[in-house]
Amino acid sequence: ILINNAGVQYAYDLSDPSVPLDRIDQELQTNLVGPIYLTRRMLPQLRAKPRAAIVNVSSSLAFVPKQSAPVYSASKAGLHTFTKALRWQLEATGVKVFEIIPPLVDTAMTAGRGSGKITPEALVREFWAAFAADVYEIRVGRAKILLRLHGLLPGLVERRMRVAQ
Repeated sequence: ILINNAGVQYAYDLSDPSVPLDRIDQELQTNLVGPIYLTRRMLPQLRAKPRAAIVNVSSSLAFVPKQSAPVYSASKAGLHTFTKALRWQLEATGVKVFEIIPPLVDTAMTAGRGSGKITPEALVREFWAAFAADVYEIRVGRAKILLRLHGLLPGLVERRMRVAQ
């Protein structure tokens, strides 16, 4: 199993000329380019196995962006699209491609952000149950609710995310 779980998120206003371009590059490299490169490098070994899996960890912000995290949101949207296309490319092989779409998880990256975080252990429990059932797009916890609500009331959810810090 290859698990692409690295992620960094910075809050900034891209119209601010003091935002360093290397920070944007780091966010894109970590969240999108790194998983693509690592996947490409590991595919020969994974395809040589009778059964293998790739698990990419994206974010509900891939579907409903947060105004204060435009590059993070875009990078996770790119990872979501990459995951889906890769799943289609590999569907006739023994390599299954999964995506975890977590809510806010209590990690060092989310310290000081929001409430209602789930623990990494709770995330893993939900993931393993869905993984065992071959659910390829695994929406966990509040991410399920957010994405369902966005499908029903997109304007309401997007207004909320437009002001979210």
